[in-house]
Amino acid sequence: MLHKGRAAEGFARRPDPDVWAVLAFGEDEGLAFDAGQSLIASWGGKHGMDVTVLDDDAVRKEPALLFDALEAVSLLGDARAVRLRTSGDKIAALIIEAIEIGDKDPARFAAKLIIEAGSLPAKSKLRGAAESAKRAACLQLFAEEEADVAGRVKTALLAEGAVIDPPALDAFVGDLPGNRALANSEIEKLALYARGLGRPLTLEDIRALSATDVKQAISGVINAALDGRPGEAHHALDKLAENGTSGISILRSLQMEVLRMLSAHEKIAGGDGNPGKYLRPPIWPNEWPAFRVRLGKWPAKRLMRIMERIHDAERQTKVAGPSGDPVVRLLINDLAKAAEAVR
Repeated sequence: MLHKGRAAEGFARRPDPDVWAVLAFGEDEGLAFDAGQSLIASWGGKHGMDVTVLDDDAVRKEPALLFDALEAVSLLGDARAVRLRTSGDKIAALIIEAIEIGDKDPARFAAKLIIEAGSLPAKSKLRGAAESAKRAACLQLFAEEEADVAGRVKTALLAEGAVIDPPALDAFVGDLPGNRALANSEIEKLALYARGLGRPLTLEDIRALSATDVKQAISGVINAALDGRPGEAHHALDKLAENGTSGISILRSLQMEVLRMLSAHEKIAGGDGNPGKYLRPPIWPNEWPAFRVRLGKWPAKRLMRIMERIHDAERQTKVAGPSGDPVVRLLINDLAKAAEAVR
């Protein structure tokens, strides 16, 4: 069964007890992640759940992993869930097989299944399988309106005993990334800053928090790479390395920028010739010409391939620790060379 928007979010908080598998998808992958969190909280209750996390690459290399994880029983008798993050096509056949088995043989799997994906077209076979299955649910999630985001910001601040001036709130929400998970991280940082402040947050506070040298330097790396300026990108990377900036920080910022460019492509395809002011963060009129040229170098399909590279690089960097920075440097170099070749 398909649930959309707020109905989908409500289902994630209070899932049908007969449902064992849920596909959560949407352009904002952070919303799918949040839906997964809600499902785990609901299914696990006060005792929580034993969660196994898998992704496309792990399952593609060893297909038995998915079914082994679904069939495994907790030695302590805890409730279990398998959380599978997928692009929606690489391992779709295996996921569909699991959904169909769960329909035919409810006792086969000991664990619940949560499938998190990005945007899926109506013709997606994975989406169709989840919509038609009797014991599975399909949750289509939509990006939040600014008023909803502002409400979450105020709620997070109130939990810390803090409030924010309206101009400061508008500026902060306008600069948030469109991805829910990344936006949540920024909201948490703001709440920590406001704890014990003893006064409302002001516009000056927001500007002070966002206008850091490191943030500007990371933007310099990303812009140079996506514009096709490898020399400048490597020079900027050297400066960040001297400051001890982590590779993960660079990857997260690159992800935010790629998501913003994907959003711009979507708006242009919908007939908007200059959607810069509607992006998050917005592209101002004096920045639009350069941004438009960059979009020309990176059509949507190429941007989706960058997202896959980012996920791979992040996984490798986390495993390698401090020695993983060459992985980030290689990715930046590849992007800069690819953009440089586009005339």
